[in-house]
Amino acid sequence: MFGKSLFKQSCKANGTMWIIITVAVCFMLSCVMLIAGNGDLGDTKVVIEDAIVEGELTAQTQGRAIEYYSLTDETLRFFDSRFQSEFAAFSQENDMQKAIATAYTKALFAVKNEYYPLLLSHMGYASQSVQAQELMGIVFYSLNPPETDANGIPTGKNQFDDFFDYGTLGIAPPDYTVYLSDILNNPQHAERRQKYAMTQASIFLAGNMIKEENVTLILNELSQYHITPEKFHDFGFDDFSFIRRLSENTVVNYRANFAYRWEHKQEDETEESIKQNLTAELACGLLSALPDTVSDALKEIGAADLYGTLVGSIFFKMAGLLLPIIYMIMTANALIAGQVDSGSMAYILATGTKRKEVAFTQAMYLIGSLLAMFLCTTLTSVICFAIVDVNTKLTYGKLLLINVGAFFVLFAMSGICFLASCVFNRSKHSMASGGGLNMFFLVATMLGLFGSPVLPSIIRMKALNTFNYVTIISLFDVVSILEGTLTYLWKWGILVAIGIICYVAGSVRFAKKDLPL
Repeated sequence: MFGKSLFKQSCKANGTMWIIITVAVCFMLSCVMLIAGNGDLGDTKVVIEDAIVEGELTAQTQGRAIEYYSLTDETLRFFDSRFQSEFAAFSQENDMQKAIATAYTKALFAVKNEYYPLLLSHMGYASQSVQAQELMGIVFYSLNPPETDANGIPTGKNQFDDFFDYGTLGIAPPDYTVYLSDILNNPQHAERRQKYAMTQASIFLAGNMIKEENVTLILNELSQYHITPEKFHDFGFDDFSFIRRLSENTVVNYRANFAYRWEHKQEDETEESIKQNLTAELACGLLSALPDTVSDALKEIGAADLYGTLVGSIFFKMAGLLLPIIYMIMTANALIAGQVDSGSMAYILATGTKRKEVAFTQAMYLIGSLLAMFLCTTLTSVICFAIVDVNTKLTYGKLLLINVGAFFVLFAMSGICFLASCVFNRSKHSMASGGGLNMFFLVATMLGLFGSPVLPSIIRMKALNTFNYVTIISLFDVVSILEGTLTYLWKWGILVAIGIICYVAGSVRFAKKDLPL
């Protein structure tokens, strides 16, 4: 079944072309892997990813700034109303200081026992939840009520005096006595109240965000985007002054826009609807500010494994197949049809070599030469991958699977070429049918790339995805390999089946057909 002399003859006839093609493929592969691994490909992804993360952090901080300000301002407005009514009731019967103290106590009691429980219920927070604790801080921070001991005796300090390290931050804790004086003596108190609410809300937000436990929590959530503490520090979201300034600027913008829109409101607009729209506009991140298709594409780029895509889906699935396909077409034709066409097959068969032996030997040479070629590419890819230092989902195991998948593609395509070579007696017919069909598969794969999910949606042309359904190369599922799923296995099965069927069918056809000898 196996002719050694015929195998040696095939090696000698096609060996030079095999060496040239193999060296060229390995050289291209090494250039792609080394240049991409040590170039700007990874940096581009990181820059996009960082821009997205920083934009979303900014948006969330701005949204919380408006939320903190609104809650603080509404709390102070309720407190002011109660304080003024209580002060009016007691100021005529008591001295001024006692009236202020009594009015403050009663107003604070109303905030604690009336306003806060209703607000907690309205927002749907459980009383002991983290959100409830945060809400309590927002509500009471600006008022900074006096601290009492277990017996209810004032300690001479206020509850939030030790909440932050104010000395390090370079600010003082809220002083409710100054605020009370402003309520009674400043006719422009409403405007001052809003500024006071902005200042205290921004301090509370910034102070909370830079606490070590909160920074650690944020970093844990961002770890999937490879945000390190150093990079987070560069963003500025662990810096009190930066966050406070960002918060205050956001609130100033919010207040100015609200005043203008309220003055020019439409008939169907309410105060609440204007506030909601403003918050959505001012607190939108990079992605939400863009059209959905663009933002989705940026998310895809940020989450994409560009290196794995380049090596797997672009090189091994297209560029890296081109030269092996050319070798395969020319060799498959030369092994059977070319020798029949030139008349040399008559000399081979005249030596007593059976047709089955000829077909089996030539098939083994074609398969073996392709296998040897991909053993070389496998070794090259492993060495190059060991040299580069790049953030990718690609591993040595996945790289080996990609090389195996590429070989299975060539095995199936070489089977088609071998079948054509066995069916036709003329080289031109063999190359036109088998070679033409395989080149169509390659071109269809190239066109299908621009419609496949491998590319970001911003440059993807979905109509071209149709070409992925007319090429057997699409059965080489690089995405499945990179993502660690097993979908590629049944597709490999189809490729192997195509190759085996074509090689067997070609051998049978060659053994039975009439030869022009």
